[in-house]
Amino acid sequence: MGKLLFVDLTNGEIKEEAPEESLYRDFMGGYGLGARILYSRQRGGVDPLGPENILGFTTGPLTGMRSMVMAPRFTVVGKSPLTGGWGDANSGGYFGPYLKFAGYDAVFFSGISPRPVYLFIDNGQAELRDAAHLWGKDSRETDDGLRSELGATVAIACIGPAGERLSLIASVMHDVGSAAARSGLGAVMGSKRLKAVAVRGTMEVPIPDKEKVAQAGKEFLRQFEGAFYERFKTWGTCGDNANAA
Repeated sequence: MGKLLFVDLTNGEIKEEAPEESLYRDFMGGYGLGARILYSRQRGGVDPLGPENILGFTTGPLTGMRSMVMAPRFTVVGKSPLTGGWGDANSGGYFGPYLKFAGYDAVFFSGISPRPVYLFIDNGQAELRDAAHLWGKDSRETDDGLRSELGATVAIACIGPAGERLSLIASVMHDVGSAAARSGLGAVMGSKRLKAVAVRGTMEVPIPDKEKVAQAGKEFLRQFEGAFYERFKTWGTCGDNANAA
């Protein structure tokens, strides 16, 4: 989509940036994009639960392309409060594509809000809103509450009480039960008093050659099908543990 969003929770400032194409090519995918932003804009030695830690929700170049298998994934990045080092957690579902459809490849948060808030991005328009009425609710209640406010056509990533209380194994929850679970990044959301990120959009992901991308998706699916596909479909990532044993 060619745009990144930066939110300073301390003062409520929201800025949009349009990086050079080289950023996307040199640091491929949501993981690479997140790593580049953090390592270029965040000094070493910051407190993972402090205001200087940057928390990012990032997507890759295939996110939101309907013809690509496994393309919906997004990555949450930040300095891990669990390890004190690089932290990332990725997940599938609707949130990643909807962030793209809302106009952005990634959104990064810094600072600490003086009160609980959530960010709402609606087709290129971003706004911080009060979340005091959601604080203390679990992720399902938060999802239901935001949908009643914003409508059913939103994708929501949020935290529950574990993230609010800075549990170092707290996940970022989305799609009512899915989780970006590694690195304790739910605690980083809680430390920033960021209850949720809600996104809605109808923008199309620009694809120069849709036919070529669709063909690549079919070829990938052909190679992916078989025993691995069935195991992953049935057991998810946990199926790899049984396979290793």
